[in-house]
Amino acid sequence: MNALALLALMVPAASPDYGSPQPWYTVGPLLSVSRRQEDTTWGVGLESTLNVAMHNNSMRSFRSGAVGVFGQGQWMDGDHARLCGGVQGTFLLFGLEAGVAHETGTAAHRPTTSLHVAPFLGFVYGSVGLRFNVPFQDGRDLSGRLPYGREIGLTLTLKKPFSPML
Repeated sequence: MNALALLALMVPAASPDYGSPQPWYTVGPLLSVSRRQEDTTWGVGLESTLNVAMHNNSMRSFRSGAVGVFGQGQWMDGDHARLCGGVQGTFLLFGLEAGVAHETGTAAHRPTTSLHVAPFLGFVYGSVGLRFNVPFQDGRDLSGRLPYGREIGLTLTLKKPFSPML
């Protein structure tokens, strides 16, 4: 809830002085490396975002921010999938994603759903970020598998921007 309040403060309100919203879509590869307890996990996949930019056309001040939605799909360590989606907001180069991630089960781990929070630095053609996941489940399932643990990771994306307004 605090993250949503922070996003509301970061994005300027729409008014005639700020110009009109300008939606854009990005898609591209996503690479990640993350740490859980004793394990290091690698992932490769795809990320896409749909944003609405709020910008200021006035020369007297500079504000640039956007809000939107994102989706990610990754293949982790060659044995399971990680799917994630939620909302994101940016202000200048700084951004924050908040959503839900789900990892499919393996022989050692049960399927796990987690809270996903990821601050990032965004550029026109990519981003560099940190990702934090906190699982909603704990304890073993009937077959004795544990859920995936808490995660701290580094993510890198390259993105091709598209504007539906063009």
